Amino acid sequence: MSTITRLPRATAAETLALAAVVALPSIAQGPVARRPYAVRLAELADADGRAIRLLARLRAEHGEGPLLVRAPGRGWVMLPLAPRDVRAVLDDRDFTPATRAKRGALGHFQPDGVLITRDPGLRERRRALNDQVLGSGFAPFARVVEEEAATLPRHGLLTWPRFHATHWRIVRRIVLGDGARDDVILTRQLDRLRVDANWSDLRGRRTDVFNAFRRRLAGHLARAEPGSLAAGLARAHASADVHPEGQVPHWLFAFDGAGAAAYRALALAAAHQGPADPRATMLESVRLWPTTTAIVREAVGPTDWDVPDGTTAVIYSPYVNRAEPGDTYRPELWRDGGGEWAGVPFSAGFARCAGEDLVLFTAATHLDAVLRERSVRPSVRLEGALPAMLNHFRLNFAVKAA
Repeated sequence: MSTITRLPRATAAETLALAAVVALPSIAQGPVARRPYAVRLAELADADGRAIRLLARLRAEHGEGPLLVRAPGRGWVMLPLAPRDVRAVLDDRDFTPATRAKRGALGHFQPDGVLITRDPGLRERRRALNDQVLGSGFAPFARVVEEEAATLPRHGLLTWPRFHATHWRIVRRIVLGDGARDDVILTRQLDRLRVDANWSDLRGRRTDVFNAFRRRLAGHLARAEPGSLAAGLARAHASADVHPEGQVPHWLFAFDGAGAAAYRALALAAAHQGPADPRATMLESVRLWPTTTAIVREAVGPTDWDVPDGTTAVIYSPYVNRAEPGDTYRPELWRDGGGEWAGVPFSAGFARCAGEDLVLFTAATHLDAVLRERSVRPSVRLEGALPAMLNHFRLNFAVKAA
């Protein structure tokens, strides 16, 4: 018989510190679409570093178990800080990923997405479709990545806007086919909806923009271009309530974060010469600088902890990913299935990122293609203990032909 654990509670002063140091900077930077000016301010203030140090202090003072926090106007929040508790939350189906705040945010552009589906049975069917399509063979995508990587400069300066534009051409071709390569309007429509999603339910829905985005996306999906994810989606068998086409906006959204992670991974690879392992480098990039700073779950049933109904579990990735493995570049964590805890770069448990292998394949191929023909030097030094933040908006590279 399992034992229900009573959790320590944060004091009023600790709650205020958590709000000011952890919650507000994360929200200000943009949980769905990053705000460059807010990211810059957070970088200057070492916001993530301060949050990591605060959580380390609270863990030392309150013990290994999760910390329960009363969030005014938001109910109870549970902060898992130790690896075993992080795993337990993410493995427990009574902690749903479809939280109220997440439904309010992602509903702006993917109302039928698996991540915000409340009904467990429907969520399982949508997840099965995602696994089927995103887990198919990746070999055709290597050509796409190689062709687009060849358009990047071989001398001069590589900047984030240039890399980002190339990355999005790759994404549109992989997801929708070559016919979508230059459809920047589709991406801009999605960006506009994501900016609104930062405000969750506080911002009204732009039904005109969403409908235009959905029509444009449907046109690309209707082609079901061979060699694309759209073709795999067309071959999949799913009931009408699964809304197969409704899963695609999340694929596009998630791929955007992968672009920032790949760009930072390029800086890691350039700064740490050694045997090339682009997949491990990408995983280290996401571990050290998570694209999702807060993994959020909501209690919808009995749990191992004595928490009120509706308690929100918040896993603060910048802390969790560094607490045990540390702040240095450690690609060996990802080789040979190493058993050491290395955080949750792609989440974990039953809602783990369905596209993890596809993202890693795409990013690793991109890194390999860039570095094979170029020597790159990042604009920042990345040696020893690495900073808690690496601002991809300001990062650039001096490039020479190899």
